[in-house]
Amino acid sequence: MSPLRADAQRNYDAVVSAARAAFAANGTQTSLDDIAEQAGVGNATLYRHFPTRDSLIVETLRLPLAELAAVARELGASSDPAAALREWIAHLGAALADWEGLADAVAASLVDEGSALRLACQPLQLATFKLLTRAQDASGARRDLAAEELFDLALAIAWRGGSERYVDLVLNGLLWSSAT
Repeated sequence: MSPLRADAQRNYDAVVSAARAAFAANGTQTSLDDIAEQAGVGNATLYRHFPTRDSLIVETLRLPLAELAAVARELGASSDPAAALREWIAHLGAALADWEGLADAVAASLVDEGSALRLACQPLQLATFKLLTRAQDASGARRDLAAEELFDLALAIAWRGGSERYVDLVLNGLLWSSAT
C-alpha cells in the first residue's frame, strides 16, 4: 500500500479514532455514517478507506490483537500448559467482550471466507490450537476437544461479558473432566 497524502492520512486516522470511540461506547453495530460524522469526514471517505465494517473493526483492533498475540507467546512458554490454556481463554473471552457485538462480529466472520476480520482472527485461532495441544500433551485438557470448539467457547464467554464465572464453568466443566 502506498503512503497516503497528508490530508488522506488525517482523514484515515480520524475515522479510526472515531470508530474506536464509537465501538467502545456503543458496540460494533454503531452506524458507520455516525462514525464518519464524528470523524468529520463524508461517508464516502470512510468507505474509501474501509469498504466493509469488518475492515474498520480490524483496523481499530490492531493494537488489541497485537497485545493478545504477545499474551499467547508468553503463555506458550509457560511451564504449566493447563494453567496457560486457562489464562489464554480468560484473556481471549475478556478481549472479545470489550465491545458490545464484537463476539458476534467475530463469529460471523469465521464463516465468511472473504472477511478481513476472519483473517485477523486466524492468529488467535492458531494460538488457541497451540495452547490446547500443549495442554492435551501434558494431560491437562481433554483429548477429544478441538481448538475450533474451544475458540467458540471463548466467544460464548465473551457473550457473557468475559465473566470469570463462565471461564470457570467452561474450563472446569469441560476441559478437565474425566473424559481426558
